Amino acid sequence: MSDPVVAIIGRPNVGKSTLFNRLLGRRIAIVDDQPGVTRDRNYAQMSWNGQQFFLVDTGGYLPHSPNIMDRAIREQVTIAMEEADVLLYLVDVRTGISDIDEDIANLLRRSEKPVLLTVNKVDDKRDDAEVSQFYRLGLGDPVPVSAMIGRQSGDLLDKITALLREVPVREEQENAVKLAIIGKENVGKSSLVNTLLDRERQIVTEIPGTTRDSIDSVFNYRKNTIVLIDTAGLKKKAKIKENILFYSNVRTYRSLQRCDIVLYLISAVEKISRQDVGVLQEAHREGKGIVLVVNKWDMIAKDHKTMKEWQVDLKERLGELRYIPIIFTSVPEKQRLYKTLDLALRVYEERNKRIPTAVLNEFFEPLIKNNTPPAVRGREIKVKYVTQVKATPPLFAFYSNYPDLIADHYKRFLENKLRAQFGFEGVPLRFSFRKK
Repeated sequence: MSDPVVAIIGRPNVGKSTLFNRLLGRRIAIVDDQPGVTRDRNYAQMSWNGQQFFLVDTGGYLPHSPNIMDRAIREQVTIAMEEADVLLYLVDVRTGISDIDEDIANLLRRSEKPVLLTVNKVDDKRDDAEVSQFYRLGLGDPVPVSAMIGRQSGDLLDKITALLREVPVREEQENAVKLAIIGKENVGKSSLVNTLLDRERQIVTEIPGTTRDSIDSVFNYRKNTIVLIDTAGLKKKAKIKENILFYSNVRTYRSLQRCDIVLYLISAVEKISRQDVGVLQEAHREGKGIVLVVNKWDMIAKDHKTMKEWQVDLKERLGELRYIPIIFTSVPEKQRLYKTLDLALRVYEERNKRIPTAVLNEFFEPLIKNNTPPAVRGREIKVKYVTQVKATPPLFAFYSNYPDLIADHYKRFLENKLRAQFGFEGVPLRFSFRKK
């Protein structure tokens, strides 16, 4: 089951981003005295007293402003209220209750979500007397904090975790391969999932998530137990047209945490977008195996680009992610759907692969001898030894006399040679350069 979500909402300039950074213990959100600085939400995973959750920072909510940016922020907060498990409503003790605060409070009372009314800028005991006025909002006991200096932030976190549902251990089959089906809306994710489950596959069990999480499906394929992590798109309540990307990314990130392999779908009738590449980069950073699936191949005219030409264009667009394998599918035509599963399983095996130290050094020793790292400031750099430290994802340690001076282009050279010799198709590789 995915981690619960806590969203910080409130009008502009009450200190939402400052509180976000304070609770996380590190500076992530942009903080400025000008209202409206946080236009897109920011989110991060955190834990308190053993409870993990996602903390989400939202833009300042202005209920009636005709400004296009304010309208976009209202949509953001609407999505936050729909998606979050707990709403942390932040107000400002120095300005008291404004008309906007009352409008937001009315909205929150109708949401039927747990709300934690939090009064910010209560920097010392002299401000405590002003906190009681916020009982008028009808949202329970106000919690005084100072995001700037951290006063009572621990008490606030205690109250947050008390409202969160417990996340039980998910009962997943031992040695199951967890596949996350990810992609933008209308690329065929649901059709792919339904086809894979309906065609000659015995569904072993279904694991329900929360009301907003999808249902994972477990089935057997070629003597493998596979968990399909469905990442269906957002429900378009209130006809939300913009700002869906952020919460789609929250869901995607939560799915990325749990999976072994990402099947990322794009449509053959559209070009790969910056958003697509951004999610693929996130999967890369998380160390997940990746397969890029170009779906709706049946909709491409015969005189259009060939698969090979598509491959070349996509590899160029992927840049450092060009190690990701690409497969072309059509769900209605049942083209290469099970080859996609075969490819995902092959990437899973590659992600768990270990190369013996003796084999690595037998390969790299003559290679490095003939292609030494460039000297830096008159210092001759020698790479003396390499070993695989771990798998899932693979981590390789290179020992050198001057590890900090090894150039990035030489590191890429080593990675390219390692992939050419040992494979690791679809798998992010980690490299550590250490002092010998």
